[in-house]
Amino acid sequence: MKNIRAKFAAVVIAAAALVALPVAASAYTPAVPPAETATLAPGASAPFTFTGFAPGEPVTFTLTGEGVGDEHLALVKAAPTSTQVSKTATADGAATATVTLPTNATGTYLLTSDSPSTDAETLAITVAAAGGGALPATGIDAASMTGVWIGGGALLAAGIAVTSVAMIRRRQADQA
Repeated sequence: MKNIRAKFAAVVIAAAALVALPVAASAYTPAVPPAETATLAPGASAPFTFTGFAPGEPVTFTLTGEGVGDEHLALVKAAPTSTQVSKTATADGAATATVTLPTNATGTYLLTSDSPSTDAETLAITVAAAGGGALPATGIDAASMTGVWIGGGALLAAGIAVTSVAMIRRRQADQA
């Protein structure tokens, strides 16, 4: 009886730990530095304006990511590279760069503005999921499961054969 109580207590403690574990895990909130982000669909263009520059000063925009080219800020998908374009700040201290992503863009692009009077600022441009946010295709197809089905069938057949032989031997031993 004492052994059953100990086992029951262990099960109750384990169940309580499983219930309390998600609460304890969610109590920690990591500190994430504030970041400027934007989302842009593959193949889309958008202007991004940075402010705080001196009127009329040169502003250098640098775009880093897959397929960055000179003709556009983003041209084709390739190894991460970067390109620069210079703009002049307006009278109110703003400068705008237009980013055009390739139709097969993925991941994140970084647009950085830099000028003589300000520290560099970076904007992370995340590529929106293709297909309007549809879930990506995951998992396996039926053709790749052929080996599993054949192996499982062979194991099942072997198990039936072993069980049948054991039953026949037991009957023969009982009759003798």
